[in-house]
Amino acid sequence: MMRFALIAGRAATTEAADTLRRFRRGAARNGWVLSALTDALWLAADSEAAPAVARLGSWILIGDAFAHPERLSGAPPRTSEDLVDRLWGRYLAVHCDAAGRPIAVVRDPSGAVDGLMWQGSGAVTIASVATPWMLEATRPTLAIDPMAAHVVLHAPSRAWDLSLLTGLTSLAPGSVLALEPRFAARPLWRPADFLDQARGLSLAAAGDRLRQRVDQAVAALSTDERPVAVEASGGLDSSIVASSVKAAGRPVRAWLHTYGADPEADERVFAEGLARILNVALDPLPRPDAALATTDLETLSPDARPGFNAMDPLNDAVAAAHLQARGARVLLTGKGGDAVFLQAFGAAVFDDLRRRRGLAAVLSPTLVAAARWEGRSVWSILSRDGRGPAPSAASGPPGWLTPLASPAPLHPWLTDSPRLGPARRFQIEGLIDGPGFSAASRQTAVVDLRHPLLAQPVVEACLSIPTDRLTLGRDRGLARRAFADRLTPEIAVRRSKGDLTAYYGRMIARSLPVLRPWLLDGALCGQGLLDRRQVEQALTTEQLIWRGGYREIMIAATMESWWRTWTRRIEDLRAAS
Repeated sequence: MMRFALIAGRAATTEAADTLRRFRRGAARNGWVLSALTDALWLAADSEAAPAVARLGSWILIGDAFAHPERLSGAPPRTSEDLVDRLWGRYLAVHCDAAGRPIAVVRDPSGAVDGLMWQGSGAVTIASVATPWMLEATRPTLAIDPMAAHVVLHAPSRAWDLSLLTGLTSLAPGSVLALEPRFAARPLWRPADFLDQARGLSLAAAGDRLRQRVDQAVAALSTDERPVAVEASGGLDSSIVASSVKAAGRPVRAWLHTYGADPEADERVFAEGLARILNVALDPLPRPDAALATTDLETLSPDARPGFNAMDPLNDAVAAAHLQARGARVLLTGKGGDAVFLQAFGAAVFDDLRRRRGLAAVLSPTLVAAARWEGRSVWSILSRDGRGPAPSAASGPPGWLTPLASPAPLHPWLTDSPRLGPARRFQIEGLIDGPGFSAASRQTAVVDLRHPLLAQPVVEACLSIPTDRLTLGRDRGLARRAFADRLTPEIAVRRSKGDLTAYYGRMIARSLPVLRPWLLDGALCGQGLLDRRQVEQALTTEQLIWRGGYREIMIAATMESWWRTWTRRIEDLRAAS
């Protein structure tokens, strides 16, 4: 996980100079290195997780940026739109004027590097993280935004674009933020702009293009000098990434596979089959069956975003220790494949096709395939109005969440809802959640998580293919076909996924003595965002067996952790000022 901050003096004032001195002292005390990029812009980077820095004309790129394979050009980008169109990667880009003063910041569409901005003491700070020492140095005026926190409790994926703190601005993926005269953001990249652009391609050409884009993303994200490990879960998506790593000939320190004690959570037979055809040695690790401690909950949310990527801290700790022992600094995963390759086959895909082709969709083999996949009649699928919910749509918020005062605003990528069928909406909702896979966790403290399937060229390629052709009569059909020669037959045709429900159920049940006071006596119940009576009813062994809801419980516990962390930090900040 890249950890850095840029500080820009808003004017040559004593206040700005004092802020820079405090910033320099804080960086030195915490093992960060401070360097001047221009006369008006300084970079502080964690010496253990420093980003690359590149200059392209009037742009300074912080992070990893690569030329888009379809839009190559030797000239520096002229505009923010030009930058996002021609480059992809994991970066923030700062646009500077002729005097070297930053005037705008761009966050790449993948959102793998966070974009946080705040003003204080004569300076603007642009950061991938918001650590206590940075806040003490720059002294912004921050407060918890209860309404934003309530929205995130109802729609957790909004945690990756909304700011839950007043005084801190969150730059959404694929957007540009003007710094002067005030922070003003606008989108540069939207999934809807790429929909169905490749519908004229043959299936063979579409498959070749998809395979090429994945191979290019894997190669680019594993070419630096840091030792690499690869996730090998035994599922389709991670197996595709693992096969691309092997095809690229990249040395690998560990082929990481974690498994649960229950038969449905033990995927070793699939992972071991993949290891045999790749001719590699698997690193199998059992998931720890244990209870959470109060310290696990207290440390779930160390950053400006809630720690939704850290909700399995016990397994994260085991995996992090193993990766560290093997000397790995980078972990390549298959995260995002369910959305990008489109796991959502069935009536939703037929609804997309009917939206595009009208009555002619009835003659498509997709209709019969969808009915067989869902175990339903053709007539029951035809009787839908074509505007069904996305397959990921939940039945509703947990009963312990109090209602929102007004409906949560749509994510900007979903405001084109009339153009989106339910399967395409599922895909875009997955992209909205994508930045969360790079967020802080016990693993990201040890390795840099990289997700090639969420790379911009891969995402754009999959968005450009109609959903019926992306699925080919089953979930992720085109990806299965494109990579079949690199996978075992068992993985290539596999329909099931590893199921960790029982594992998480035991963890929650064993943790009730800690979780009950954590939530019942916490800020979320105290603020009225959770219904205390219903939380008390839900956090019993009997209710867990009957209703489950493990993910929702951990989301609430993680948000409670975030609220407590930032309450303390804001109090400390006020005391220091």
